[in-house]
Amino acid sequence: MDTLYEAPLTPEQIAAMNASGGFASCEDPSTHLRYHLVQIEPFTIDDDYVREKLEEAYADMERNGVQPLDMAKIKAELARRLAAKKRSAG
Repeated sequence: MDTLYEAPLTPEQIAAMNASGGFASCEDPSTHLRYHLVQIEPFTIDDDYVREKLEEAYADMERNGVQPLDMAKIKAELARRLAAKKRSAG
């Protein structure tokens, strides 16, 4: 896919991309249209980010044990979080 128009990212967009490992969802405040930014060039994941996520996973395993993934539950939780985020933003 060729880029038709290139524009610099805002500091907020760059921070969101860095915080999420190369993906960010943004909303135009005037039109409320949502856009997804995806880093397409190679990027590295910060070691501290990986350590933090592994610690979270180990803590969760200690609390709940190892269980098979329940994709319906995961998708429902994602929908709940997105709805809550949208309510708090708007």
